[in-house]
Amino acid sequence: MHLPVPSRLRPILFLLSLSLLLSIASAQNQTQAKTYMNLTAITGRDGESVLECWEVGPLVTSAVPGTAGAAALFLGDMSNATYTVIPPRFDGGEHVAPALQVVFFVSGLVHVTIPNRTEEAWVQGGKYGLVIAADTADVSRYGHRSVYPGNEATVALQVPVKGELKHSVLHRGVCEWEEMVGL
Repeated sequence: MHLPVPSRLRPILFLLSLSLLLSIASAQNQTQAKTYMNLTAITGRDGESVLECWEVGPLVTSAVPGTAGAAALFLGDMSNATYTVIPPRFDGGEHVAPALQVVFFVSGLVHVTIPNRTEEAWVQGGKYGLVIAADTADVSRYGHRSVYPGNEATVALQVPVKGELKHSVLHRGVCEWEEMVGL
């Protein structure tokens, strides 16, 4: 049954309907929160290397054929990627990052320490094996030390990033497991 609406109430009903639709749209938009990627970064502060938990992103929906619809994150222009096979029980010594780079440990284990500090990071190769090395000579005097204590080779893909990597610092120290899982 359809009841006639008095003409003087029509603008009010229209505004109420519009308000309801906008409220629903706003609620739906708020429930679709942006997703970011959290990564441990080795960077420099006051001439010393430090570990920080960085948030990069947000992830977007890929439109690239083959991954269309999947979550994607553009990390920046990259060049001169290097695939490295590091032998078991290898000590990489103290060094600065040669450039701002994304390092993906495909397999193996690396223990990163900071000279004259107690900070350390243990990185297991695989899904959560992505770190940022940003303690270049212009921001750190001594860099960091990388030791590969595993009984098998560690495989790493080192990819320099041109320019800056847009990020937010979540906190000092490594990203905790709970901050990285879910992606």
